[in-house]
Amino acid sequence: MRFVPRGRRTLAACAVMVLAASAAACTSADTTGAADRSGTGITVFAASSLTDVVEQLNAAYDGGGRLRVNIGSSSQLVAQLQSGAEADVVITADLEALEPLRNGLDRETVLASNNLVLALAADNPAGIRVLRDVAGDGVRAALCAPSVPCGRATSRVLEAAGVAVPAPSLEDSVRSVLTKVTSGQADAGFVYRTDALAAAGSGVTYLPLEDPAPNRYPAGLTAEGAGNPDAAAFYEWLIGPEAAGILAEAGFGPADPGSNDAP
Repeated sequence: MRFVPRGRRTLAACAVMVLAASAAACTSADTTGAADRSGTGITVFAASSLTDVVEQLNAAYDGGGRLRVNIGSSSQLVAQLQSGAEADVVITADLEALEPLRNGLDRETVLASNNLVLALAADNPAGIRVLRDVAGDGVRAALCAPSVPCGRATSRVLEAAGVAVPAPSLEDSVRSVLTKVTSGQADAGFVYRTDALAAAGSGVTYLPLEDPAPNRYPAGLTAEGAGNPDAAAFYEWLIGPEAAGILAEAGFGPADPGSNDAP
């Protein structure tokens, strides 16, 4: 990550924490004039498709309450870090998203994979039975923008299937797509399997899709995180078997989607 003067780092960190509704952490950083490196907190930037499972990871790690989590689309998180925000651990929804940060990482490991599915609104109002139905007249479809991981995955799947979706709603994160579906603003949306599973209580069902290269989720320990003993310890836990079990339980696939192993 490029160098950013301390003042700008603090302001950027505050902006991030406001977005994450983590005002207490921001206040702590302000009182010292620097991000907390005292070993009492661990700042995690996580892709929006990890929203639910990050809560479970937070609860499971060392009794819970140690993580300050900022959720957003992978591209938003990367932009925040490039603007001077600080994180100890960053998890993106594909390998490409993490590329701009690699020079600032101490280490990196792929945690899991995820498959794209076509989520259907409650009661399937458009009567979608196969992928090609989503291109039918009058079907309201929501997709991620091509610049974010779920958008790249959607383009890959549609291209492989030879399907073009006319006039879709383009969203900046997979959770925005899911909201369109759960609220009934869209008949169908391209989301990850884990998102569709998380919305089952809202009546959302899904069609599995053929993806030639399912997304792989890398976790990076930043240079700042490597200097925070608590963050380094959390990272080692995150890439270990207990966290892998939590990810698998949430529906994530193995780190190498070509294997049959749990993540």
